[in-house]
Amino acid sequence: MSTCHPQVGFDGETDSFYGYRPNVGGVLFTRRMSTQGTALREGIATAISALVEPIGALAPGRLSAPDYIAALREVEDLGRLVDAARVALAGEAEKRTQGPIDTLGALGYASAVDAVATLTSAADRDAKRRIRVGESLNSGVSLTGAETGCAHPAIAASVFAGNLSIDVATILIDALDGVGNRVDDTVLLQAEEALVELAAGTPQHPPLRADLVRGQVQLFIEALDPDGVLPREELARRKRRFTIGRETSDGLIPVNGLLTLEVGASLKRLVDAHVRRVSFPDPDSMVEHVDDRLPQQKRHDTLADILSAAARVKDAPELAGSAPAITVTVTQAALDAGEGVGGIDGMDTPISVDAIERMIDSRGMQTVTFNPQGRVLSLGSVQRCFTPSQRRAINARDGGCVIPGCTAPAGWCEVHHVIPWREGGATHTDNGVLLCWGHHQSIDSGPWELSMPDGVPHVRGPGHWTWTHTTKSRFRPPSTPTG
Repeated sequence: MSTCHPQVGFDGETDSFYGYRPNVGGVLFTRRMSTQGTALREGIATAISALVEPIGALAPGRLSAPDYIAALREVEDLGRLVDAARVALAGEAEKRTQGPIDTLGALGYASAVDAVATLTSAADRDAKRRIRVGESLNSGVSLTGAETGCAHPAIAASVFAGNLSIDVATILIDALDGVGNRVDDTVLLQAEEALVELAAGTPQHPPLRADLVRGQVQLFIEALDPDGVLPREELARRKRRFTIGRETSDGLIPVNGLLTLEVGASLKRLVDAHVRRVSFPDPDSMVEHVDDRLPQQKRHDTLADILSAAARVKDAPELAGSAPAITVTVTQAALDAGEGVGGIDGMDTPISVDAIERMIDSRGMQTVTFNPQGRVLSLGSVQRCFTPSQRRAINARDGGCVIPGCTAPAGWCEVHHVIPWREGGATHTDNGVLLCWGHHQSIDSGPWELSMPDGVPHVRGPGHWTWTHTTKSRFRPPSTPTG
């Protein structure tokens, strides 16, 4: 039968020191240190003395494979027991602040959390979690001093036996507490025992990792409380939000929000499907060339591709009478010189001419002439912009970003002038290739080079040291390297 972690008893007292222990009813007990306290501290001292030398001399790289695997498991076994003692002691802290005498306050601690965090050097967040978990696993004390049960006896028994980690215990406690007021106590205890057996493992099956436990717990909870799913989803719909902050001095715009489950899962799948680690072996140096973007940077660039594609959708909503687009203002002199800055409408942070050139490359520009007083004298037509027909032809030819290994589909890509427009490059299918947002940003400075012999895209770079025709089109296989 599952049992809770017992409170320290009052029998077998020694003459070590006097202390005060208020119970939950406010009755003050005066007692000397118990034999249990002495045994615990002596056991801790013995363990530290026995382990300090072998841990100090530990060289993991010198362990044999069997010793390494065994050490990982055995150290974790030890850690679970230590963590059990941590939460048991922390779970008592709040009670020590109650009753006629606040024993922790008398020692100068502002609260139970402050005492645990200060004495253990833990963060406040960790101290709060230890206290909360410990309170759920420790036995209570009645007004008469008799022990009462704990909130989660099966979890407590497994934790204090060293079979269940605190991370997993926290997952189970949070989930069960969330439905405790809507599910029969007997059914809830049966579910708790089944989840503990599943998480801690048995001789017949190994324990589950914490992230797998979370998924199994959710299935149990939905089976126990199917009516709780709808209120949760309604609450999520009310709390959904997405905010776009003001740009920072570094030229970054913070975003924040909470997405509903289906929207967040769709976005995550869409982004994750295109965030892959791509590497190319160098046959000459045997050095592996990799995409050096961090995962979070890849996700950003994939989101940029998605937004670019959404802005080109035929029935996209209009803003101020036209398709949503970024308006960038820059002088012709800065463009001609290839240096200087411009400005994005509604943003305070300037943007470099290099960045503006990349935007013009895929979105075109429109010349507006002013007189010295600021009057508009003329408005030119849109230039340097590939027409929808040209883009469809390039999409069919390239099938996606032409950089080898990139998974961005054609609909997400921008069309890049291989020979820059200001250097005489034409806005023609023979001079345009598809690049995703990330590769478009780095094509002029990165490891990849582009050429268009006979209007066919060729690339050269890591793993492709000769000019190579690449295409993602399902209907046009790549030609042989050109040398």
